[in-house]
Amino acid sequence: MAKCDLLVELDEPNRVYRGGDKVEGAVHVTVDSDVKCSGLVLSTGWKTHGRGNVTSDKVDEVTLFSGDWVGGTKYEYRFSLTAGDWPQTYHGNFLSIDHYVDAQAKIPWAFDPKTATPFMVQATQVPNWHAAELREGHEKSSKPKVIGGVIVAVIVGVQFLAVGGVGIVLLLVLAALVFGCWFIKKFLPKYLLGTPHAFIEEDTLSPGSEVIGEFVTTTKKTVTLNAITVVLKGTEVCISGSGSNRRTHKNVIFETAQTLKANATLQAGKETRCPFSFRLPKDAAYSISLTENSLIWSVDVEADIPRWPDWSKNLPICIVPSAEQTSGTGMEQSGAPALGAAGQGRSREHDSGGSGVPSPNDAGELTFAETVNQLWAVRSHRDQVEMVVDAVTGISFNIEAQIERRLLYAGGEDPQVYKDGYAVWASYSDPQLPLVLYVPHDLGDEFEQLGKGIWKGRGVVVGWNSLHGRLQIKLDSAC
Repeated sequence: MAKCDLLVELDEPNRVYRGGDKVEGAVHVTVDSDVKCSGLVLSTGWKTHGRGNVTSDKVDEVTLFSGDWVGGTKYEYRFSLTAGDWPQTYHGNFLSIDHYVDAQAKIPWAFDPKTATPFMVQATQVPNWHAAELREGHEKSSKPKVIGGVIVAVIVGVQFLAVGGVGIVLLLVLAALVFGCWFIKKFLPKYLLGTPHAFIEEDTLSPGSEVIGEFVTTTKKTVTLNAITVVLKGTEVCISGSGSNRRTHKNVIFETAQTLKANATLQAGKETRCPFSFRLPKDAAYSISLTENSLIWSVDVEADIPRWPDWSKNLPICIVPSAEQTSGTGMEQSGAPALGAAGQGRSREHDSGGSGVPSPNDAGELTFAETVNQLWAVRSHRDQVEMVVDAVTGISFNIEAQIERRLLYAGGEDPQVYKDGYAVWASYSDPQLPLVLYVPHDLGDEFEQLGKGIWKGRGVVVGWNSLHGRLQIKLDSAC
């Protein structure tokens, strides 16, 4: 059993910090017996969590104390640490990133007591090291892949030749498969389309700016296409495990498509030009590349050729903070979507008008579904989320929720709504907004029998859990 407990309190727990800001507060130490501490260490840093392997880094560190603590005594130590500038706080479905103040008391010959308190960080610029990584990824062409493929083929070929006649046959089969794949995916589409080319004018953009590009081709013969489409997409890509257990998990957080031509006939020898443009969401999450956890934006262009292999091209783009956000005049954001769920972060059009905050006059007629949609629309803006929650706090709704799991009350943002009650994690169905249901003790058996089913009843909105991005709802025991 630990001989001391640690508690970190921030002076400004709801503040959104920027790189270089000082995170200030106090660490409280409660000692239940005499103990020697070789170092009370506090640090700021960030850590990923979600589907991918954990990536983390420290920003600042300080040792506040070393020496003896007397049992039955409470101690308080002030601290001032530097907040990191990258990555910014992001809460998605497969990927989340949080900044923490970590405290650790190093106790010889015992488990070291630890605690961590999260705080919000908004990035104002992309660090040089990260910008270089993103740029390197954008400049990768097919040449490295071809070279890598040739190297692998040579190694495998040498091994096959060493086997003898059977090895030569296997090598020829492998070569035929590789050639067949290239012939189908690369040669045949260009055979009909001539020299198709897709490009975007600027591949480094800021949230709310416009993506402008064009598809151009001159066919050698008259060709009829089903469609020429272009898709703007934001995707969380997380890698878990290693070796044979290595898995890649992808979740689309934003997707919008345009059809440039449908059932079109391209005349032989005539140049076809199809310009396109997209407006990025104002709350678009910045591009992230953190070892095995990434947030990738791209434009995918495809020519759908009937009864023929389709032509396609992927154009990566990089989303970075705008000049307004760098100067401190932009809207604060915590990453989008802050409450992502698989397949639910998609949008066909981004509506930039209105804050989505219900007025008090409309609140009495508001349904729970409308409330959820309002929160989903502003989920990336902490201040707007708080405005929506404030507007509906105290209102009773008919609720339908998908149960996830029951847990004990824990943390400063899980209030003891009911004595001997429970906190149940759940989610709305569409969009999949996370919820916390505070359940009275007399409904415990009902939820135990329900398992992970659908619960229906009445509840009152009591707040917002910003740490886990969940709407807090107190259930009516009479329901």
